[in-house]
Amino acid sequence: MFAFGLTALFAFQSAAAIEEDDYSATFSSCLDESKGTTKDMLDCISAETKLQDMRLNEAYQNTMAAFSETQMGKLKETQRLWIKYRDANCSLYANATGGTIDALNTASCLLDMTKARADELERFTEQDPSL
Repeated sequence: MFAFGLTALFAFQSAAAIEEDDYSATFSSCLDESKGTTKDMLDCISAETKLQDMRLNEAYQNTMAAFSETQMGKLKETQRLWIKYRDANCSLYANATGGTIDALNTASCLLDMTKARADELERFTEQDPSL
């Protein structure tokens, strides 16, 4: 019973940390409504990851359009490496404890890294339109 309580506490803390990081209002309300239920939280994280992935793809396309041919090649290669890194990095969480928190931590890692990369790529086109 104690282990379950700790898992629920960590899951709730993970969800609270995610909320503070500038995600969609829908995500925040979804997490509030989940009441710490793992399945519902995973559904919220999955939906937000899809939104952030769409942002990432749009930012990637916009950045590619703004870059020179040389920069485009570098960005393409970097993006491929970043995807491999993200997936490898987040897979570390998959069986870290053997509990349900692993699924939440893995999903949260994918969400956090996808959002961060979308933010990063958006900054390329925001900084200097003549890239």
